[in-house]
Order: sequence, then structure tokens, then C-alpha cells
Amino acid sequence: WAVQLNKLKLFGLIEMAVFLLILLIGYYYVWRKGAFEWE
Repeated sequence: WAVQLNKLKLFGLIEMAVFLLILLIGYYYVWRKGAFEWE
């Protein structure tokens, strides 16, 4: 991403932000379900 950001401009930045937001939502969901609690 860092290499291609100069070519992608604003569209690339928005797309990267959406992708990271989806990952964070998934991480939060799994964390709330307790999947990271190992025994």
C-alpha cells in the first residue's frame, strides 16, 4: 500500500481505510465473543 499510494491517490486511501475498518470490525466481534480467551 505504501508503495502504491502515490498512484492511487484519494481512491486508494479510502479503499485502504475501508479494508482496515472491516478487519477491525471482525477483530472486535471475535474479541467480544471471547475467542481470544485460551485455556
